[in-house]
Amino acid sequence: MHRQLSFRQACERLRIPEQTLRDAVKYGEVPCRRQGDEVVFDAEALAAWGSRRILALRHRDLLPEHAASTRLEARTPAEDTLLPQLLKPAYVELDFRAKTRKSVIRDLVEMADGLELLCDPADLLRQLEEREAVSSTALPGGIALPHPHHPDPYLIMEPFMLVARARKPIWFGADDDAPTDLFCLICCGENMRHLHVLARLCMMIRETDFLGEARAAESPEALVEAAFAAERAVLAKLR
Repeated sequence: MHRQLSFRQACERLRIPEQTLRDAVKYGEVPCRRQGDEVVFDAEALAAWGSRRILALRHRDLLPEHAASTRLEARTPAEDTLLPQLLKPAYVELDFRAKTRKSVIRDLVEMADGLELLCDPADLLRQLEEREAVSSTALPGGIALPHPHHPDPYLIMEPFMLVARARKPIWFGADDDAPTDLFCLICCGENMRHLHVLARLCMMIRETDFLGEARAAESPEALVEAAFAAERAVLAKLR
């Protein structure tokens, strides 16, 4: 049985104001059910809704939410950064050869499995496909942020992020109908950190030239440093 969350627990899990969740319940945007006089939430369904919500947030809404999440997440300034714990040069592929939406997901899982990062490659593949079936993780600008439908620590050996730059752009379902050439597979294994990483990447995409730097990178090391620099730039604006 999936874990059930109260209204307050759901707000804490998503790190959003109570009024934001009340509005989402009122307009039928978030999966929930009534239990007597109370509204309750399935933890896995809530996590999936939370990731979709972050990817859809407008910049003016994402900025304060990401700032609040960062204040809650980091106990010291050194803990503000997320990417150094997730991304390494070995996790970067600059000549990604997938040609279709389906093969992108399959090849990313094979890449992670080859790096010995996965406990259950088949289950991760299934979850990634389920997540993309709900709505594409592609964003305007040519980048997609695929991630498991339900963050599960038992899928992976350790938290990680892969970055793949496609040899040729691929149609991946972005709202602007433009093709995608950058793919970041995010596997954090824990819901709150997973949502925080998604928000951080969205801020990097919107606030810095990370996409341009990633496309210009001549080595995995250069791309990783561009990602770290973009994250530092985002954090500098929050201080």
